Amino acid sequence: MTLFTSLPKNSASLLIGPPLAGEKNFIYSYLRKSLESGEPAAFISTDKSPEDIKKEMLQMKMFVTKFETDKMLRYIDCFSKQTDESIKDTDCVKRVSGPLALNEISIALSDIERDFLRLNSSHKVIFNSLSTVLMYSNPQMVGRFLQVIIAKVKKAGGSVLLTLEEGMHDEKVIVTIEHLMDVIIHVKKEEDKVLVRADGVAGLERWSELGS
Repeated sequence: MTLFTSLPKNSASLLIGPPLAGEKNFIYSYLRKSLESGEPAAFISTDKSPEDIKKEMLQMKMFVTKFETDKMLRYIDCFSKQTDESIKDTDCVKRVSGPLALNEISIALSDIERDFLRLNSSHKVIFNSLSTVLMYSNPQMVGRFLQVIIAKVKKAGGSVLLTLEEGMHDEKVIVTIEHLMDVIIHVKKEEDKVLVRADGVAGLERWSELGS
């Protein structure tokens, strides 16, 4: 039993860990496994362009380009327009004005999910990361936004994975966000191994190596 296959359907999960602790390994592995199982995925990125994400995945030997051709992999880019307002959408990328453009993100996600429903009754949404949004917005606003996004994804038959960097936020903020989740996933690095455990998934409460 692995964490990827044991996460409940139609759920909200929070991935939390210190910086450079292996979150990237988890996110990209989760994305690839979802696509390989036939579930389309939307990747909401607040601090990298989709082009940079693709380069990172190639460096990690995560080959997902073929899924873009079938429009199974779509991006909501909250980063690029901050440096280049003229940058345009593509077939698989919707650009919004920034990580605080919460209404734009919600509308873009609704459009993508409408397309996904033609491909599969279920899908995945990855939101990386909440920490960027919390840096520039008040926690109450972010909490209300999360409630809307989680309800929207679940209603459309999807599951959402959100990420948060440990040590950056007030404990009350983390508790408030965790309260909205079905699963809390912890990640850490020991030597060259990425270890994960999950609160809310039976049998996975103890640390184990990612992918084992």
